[in-house]
Amino acid sequence: MVKNGVHALILISLVFVLLFLLTFTGVMKCSQLPLMGEAWCDVYWGVKTFATGGPRILIVYGSSGIGNPTGFGNGSLEDLLADPTILGVHADTMEVDRVNFGNLRNYDMVIVDRAKQIETKQLRAFIDYAMQPTGGILVWTGDAGTELGASDQYLYTKDKDPDTDVNKVIGPWSRKDGEYMVSFDELLGLKPIDADNVTFCEFTSCPGGKPILVGNLETEPSGSHPLINGISRTLPLYVFSGEDFALVETLSGIPTTEVLSLDFGGEIGAPSYDLNRSVPLIVTSGIGERIVYYAMPPEYFANPRLAEAGKGRYFLPIENMYYGNLKG
Repeated sequence: MVKNGVHALILISLVFVLLFLLTFTGVMKCSQLPLMGEAWCDVYWGVKTFATGGPRILIVYGSSGIGNPTGFGNGSLEDLLADPTILGVHADTMEVDRVNFGNLRNYDMVIVDRAKQIETKQLRAFIDYAMQPTGGILVWTGDAGTELGASDQYLYTKDKDPDTDVNKVIGPWSRKDGEYMVSFDELLGLKPIDADNVTFCEFTSCPGGKPILVGNLETEPSGSHPLINGISRTLPLYVFSGEDFALVETLSGIPTTEVLSLDFGGEIGAPSYDLNRSVPLIVTSGIGERIVYYAMPPEYFANPRLAEAGKGRYFLPIENMYYGNLKG
């Protein structure tokens, strides 16, 4: 009986180590353990918090683009995360030009917000973070990284396929770094619909000063994904000029999940492109859905200007970004 007890303890320890490694590396979310997902989340994060002080959140920001990443009292992402009535979570902040892999690697979630101009060397650091075997969620928002640094170079179609007859820029998320190809678009599984007019209000004129009804939110068919937990399938979406969302489309051949979409209710035409009836708002990719893209920075769902204009603010996308990504 003693021998059987020892064997049972060894087996339980091995199962615990395996579950911890699978969760730590992002292969599975802690909530995905059958029948006891909630209990395993409590155990996993209890151990991880004791060991590292997690979950650790970092907001990376720049000086241009859409998004409201930092500052308290103005509806910023930092403010909403810290609000005890929403999450009560502290997030560290860092300017994008200070980014390297070393100062990203120990964070459980890195959120890139209002950072239109990002140098290629920083994009490589974000790729290294997202691809590291020890987990970590990369949340990319809006038009982040769609403007090159001063000495950066685009990646052209002939760089990937020298035999092609067409040589054109692939997109702002595809760069060259010396002899290396930096295909950040393939990491996201997305590309901007119009590289020159990335956001909705750049693509089509938006009246200033008042909320603009752009369409209805549409969840993925089951409505059960943790990033949209509790969100109605027919909520109207209002935005403001300059506080809107990026227009992107998924890349063929890259596994992605379109978790939340915007239904315009009809096609929208512009001189350079006709938009389809719907566009992605939240898209996940990568092993364990560790890369998450928000076409509209999540803080804009709860923009204080909406309440001032008599419109509803949506706080669930903020909560779901935290709980859905870290616990699933």
